[in-house]
Amino acid sequence: MPDLSLATRLKELRESLGLKLTEAAEKLGFSSYQILSNIEEGKRDVKASELFKFSKAYYCSIDKLLGYEGIGSEVTFVWRNPPQVKKTEIEKDILFRCEQYRLLENLLNIKSNEKFIKVTLDDISTNFKVQKLASDVSKLLSLGRRPAFNLQKVLEQDFGIKVIYYSFGGGSSISTVSPQLGNIIVINKDEAPWRQNFDLAHELFHLITWDAVVLSQNFTDEEYSEDIERKADIFASALLLPEDEVKKEIMNRAEVTKQISYSDIVDIAIEFGVSTQALVYRLFHLRFLSSFEKAKEVAKDFELLELSKQKRIKEWEERESQQFINLAIRCLRKGLLSRGKFAEIVDLQDRSDIDDYIAKKGLMEGEGKSIEIMAS
Repeated sequence: MPDLSLATRLKELRESLGLKLTEAAEKLGFSSYQILSNIEEGKRDVKASELFKFSKAYYCSIDKLLGYEGIGSEVTFVWRNPPQVKKTEIEKDILFRCEQYRLLENLLNIKSNEKFIKVTLDDISTNFKVQKLASDVSKLLSLGRRPAFNLQKVLEQDFGIKVIYYSFGGGSSISTVSPQLGNIIVINKDEAPWRQNFDLAHELFHLITWDAVVLSQNFTDEEYSEDIERKADIFASALLLPEDEVKKEIMNRAEVTKQISYSDIVDIAIEFGVSTQALVYRLFHLRFLSSFEKAKEVAKDFELLELSKQKRIKEWEERESQQFINLAIRCLRKGLLSRGKFAEIVDLQDRSDIDDYIAKKGLMEGEGKSIEIMAS
């Protein structure tokens, strides 16, 4: 006998995504929209094999489909430059991916790190305090001399933050905190790598200030205020471009001529993993440039932009959540995931591609020999 409550939930989910019957039926692979219509009207059972199709098409866990968890989400997504279309669909897909992430953690009995940096509104009340916060965070996280190249690994591995790379088709990044899924940062995978580095640091500021800004201030808007966004940019700049390290690089290159060339500026930006423009504005804040207007002039100079474009073309690469991939491979090695399920989770069309996929990651599918360890 058909489950009427499931039928109702499926209809509500489809409508929440703004999908017509015909559109949803096509996503689900049904030969006719009438099949979906019959399911939603409670005239036809949902086959077990179809539940996963619904789960993927509607970006919803099977538990939620079956009514074991409330469909309504407690998650507040805060966007940086949200896209004009499919925003709700993107958010549901991101939650679905994070639920898969959580599944891998549960299979490996990995406990999320509840302890994370928290600050008050007073801690970010001035730009000076924001820059000091960035310096303190860098030291606390042990990010080293070139933080951009260590930040993602530290956030994922040491603090259990879920860093997701996603094609928005518009928009830069998202941050959110979920009681069930933990701290989440979503980066536009189509952005330049140096932009992604900056967005990651920018969103880290929002996670650090989540309780003070989003929760305590009863925050409801989709986007942060201009003041908070500006402070997030200051934080990101100070975090990725440590004052002492930048000053050292500038003085080394300007020691003889007391000048620094456009080529030097691009080289330093590459070395720190930031955009050329971000470095130029940081130079102003560190008093290497006489005025903000001068910084704007340099940052927009066609010659500098062209030189940067030529030098940085080889930096482009598609990024991913390395921690998510590592967890999935560990689950496969330990027999906690079937090859078919592994292929679904990492978006492989054919399970026969699994071996090549794992080899390209520099990892191995087998567990290898085991050794006995002594209890400490």
